[in-house]
Amino acid sequence: MKKFAIALAATTALALSAGTATAARWMPIVERTALFEDRIESGLRSGELTPEDARALRTDMNALVSLEGRFRMNGLTANEKLDLDRRFAALHDRVAMMRTAGPRWLDRDGLWIPVEARKAELDRRIERGIASGDLTETEAERLRDEFDDIAEAEAAFRVDGFTAAEQADLDRRFNRLAAQIRWERRDSDREFGLSRY
Repeated sequence: MKKFAIALAATTALALSAGTATAARWMPIVERTALFEDRIESGLRSGELTPEDARALRTDMNALVSLEGRFRMNGLTANEKLDLDRRFAALHDRVAMMRTAGPRWLDRDGLWIPVEARKAELDRRIERGIASGDLTETEAERLRDEFDDIAEAEAAFRVDGFTAAEQADLDRRFNRLAAQIRWERRDSDREFGLSRY
């Protein structure tokens, strides 16, 4: 994994410097697919990527390879190489974001659980925190407001259908909120400073 990250970073650095006169040989996108595929397979094995994530990423990589093929029909220009490098870097960043989003919210069938469907469990946790004295009313209100912000983002994403990256973004925000609830329930706003959970 570490070797792959170093190789990919070196490849990207070389590719981005392709426009200069002294740059090393530019690596075609089609030659980068093996490295990209290794990264997807690693994410699938670790559980950081779902099969749906992998399909979406492979589709985008295939589209990029096709674009390179169209560019090559009339000879690949420096600007086209730069465009391909930027697109590849964006795809690379998307994989990184998806793999660091934290736990995915999937049901038993492997389908993504919408944020709104998680609201009842979040409300239960907040209510338990209030009842136990681990959360103040002010903290609870702020946590609910943050959940509403995530739900609004979900509604905006839903308008034209969710992408895997948008689902990963919502999961990351929700995981951060869940961690914040745990932290708030353990902070020093309580009378005795001890959490029951």
